[in-house]
Amino acid sequence: MARRILSADAVLTPAAQSPLRNEPGAGPSSTGRPSVKNALQTSVRTENPSGGLVSGLESRWHLFRPSAGKVLFDWEDRRELFTEIEFVNQVRERMDEAAVKIAPSMLRIVLTVKANVEGAKAQRAFLAEHVDWDFRRISELCIAAESYGLLDAQRRTRGEQELRRYGWSNALKLAYVPDPLEREEIWDRARGSSEKASYRAVLEEIKRFRERKLVSLPSPLEEVGAQIASARGHFDSLGTLSADLSTPDNCRLALKELARTQRELSVLRRALKERMDAAETEALAATV
Repeated sequence: MARRILSADAVLTPAAQSPLRNEPGAGPSSTGRPSVKNALQTSVRTENPSGGLVSGLESRWHLFRPSAGKVLFDWEDRRELFTEIEFVNQVRERMDEAAVKIAPSMLRIVLTVKANVEGAKAQRAFLAEHVDWDFRRISELCIAAESYGLLDAQRRTRGEQELRRYGWSNALKLAYVPDPLEREEIWDRARGSSEKASYRAVLEEIKRFRERKLVSLPSPLEEVGAQIASARGHFDSLGTLSADLSTPDNCRLALKELARTQRELSVLRRALKERMDAAETEALAATV
């Protein structure tokens, strides 16, 4: 389940934490083992007061010295296990917060490059040389920043609230739904009576949303095959016409056939994109 995105303005500065206390009734579980509440009596600090998150992680890394041959946590006494779970969850929250804060900068960089460097190949080459991120992560950050309006003064506050509410992983999938009200509808359906929605539930609701709105429904394989055959036929006709372009009439016929070919390719491109999106959603839902 995606966790909340912290609302702290400074992601790399330490945040005060109060120790977790036993709540009334938080006794041993029915199995006789410590409950999660009891196991987390000691709060986990991922940062130290002077150095922030990065310094805290570095300190923890150097202090990590598992005894020889002992890698797994004690399953009978799970206090250390739950302490480590809390640690990685806190770091995850800070990483999500950092992604939100970085997204507008990444989008500004990409838009500037696109406005000043001609051609997609040259643009990618510039980014590859100067931005030390892989293109998938660059794309995710730009999609999120664009969809949630993080560069728009009037939309930014609402977009940030959405990101906090959904969590980064869910927000990335919901970013492909452009309407904030429709994103909220999908989220509410996915979470049901719970405060948060699971990633898999969000994917399933996005799929149902597409079916309800008839958006990006994939064409049957047979139909895609027919579209490919049709496009091939137009290419064959274009090849025949191009054999003799010595007269204006023949050139006009070739141009008309080219226009029909382009329309057919546009339909085929849309069908393939719809099938790709649907397959991606189904694959993600199956693996979560």
